[in-house]
Amino acid sequence: MHAPGGSPVPNSTRGDAARQAVFHSAEWYDRSINWQARLEREIPLLCEVFGPPGRGGLLDAGCGTARQAVALAERGYRVTGADSSEDMLELARRQAANSGADVRFVCCPYGRLTDHLEPGFDGVYCLGNSLAAAASAEGVGLAIRNFAAMLRPEGRLFVQVLNFPPMRGQSPCVKGPRVVTVDGIEHVSIRTYHFHPDPAAGPEGRVEVVNTTLWNDGTWRRRSRSGNLYPLTSGELIEWCRAAGLEVCERYGAYDRTAFDPATSSDLLLIAQRTV
Repeated sequence: MHAPGGSPVPNSTRGDAARQAVFHSAEWYDRSINWQARLEREIPLLCEVFGPPGRGGLLDAGCGTARQAVALAERGYRVTGADSSEDMLELARRQAANSGADVRFVCCPYGRLTDHLEPGFDGVYCLGNSLAAAASAEGVGLAIRNFAAMLRPEGRLFVQVLNFPPMRGQSPCVKGPRVVTVDGIEHVSIRTYHFHPDPAAGPEGRVEVVNTTLWNDGTWRRRSRSGNLYPLTSGELIEWCRAAGLEVCERYGAYDRTAFDPATSSDLLLIAQRTV
């Protein structure tokens, strides 16, 4: 991949471009998710993993529109949200202000967290398949190293991504529908995943994801956006964590703490702790 003028684009920015291509508009991304249901799943486990609010605070890596960051701040955690998209962060700041939540926001990619933030966080979390938007094995590995560098000794990392391997057998793989009501109008979203070999992305290739939203405001309308993710595996994630000085503590297949099954789980939730 090259920038205008022929200069190579660093891997740390490839993921940012992929993320913004998939989630082209923060408003549309936000309305494609049932946040009440999602936060009811996520927040209890996050609080359990990180324990009571500590002095180091939490880092929401790839915070998007900051729904989780706001919910945790309302529970007494000191939260910093980092995202590479100013569009996302503009909405995130509004969400925090409307809720009266004290959240600090920083615009930077995963691969440059150490350039923008001081280490010492009690916990780092990266949810909603955002890590896969690093778009390459190299980009994901760099992200994990930066996450680890942000943690204090014994600080914890929480990552949630899709469990990609069983999705490969579906052609195409369709996730959804998600139904969200905005201003009295139902918005129905589905995502389709198409897997492609791509040695430049890494050994697992790449997966093209298309998000399509349908709604009827008197006339049926449709909005679609696409982008590429890196379909990382559990084995790769464990290796990257260990190489970054993180010890893997738990793996779940869902937020209800179901044991992770590589063949059948729809998600991979990994919890690791910094050992050095």
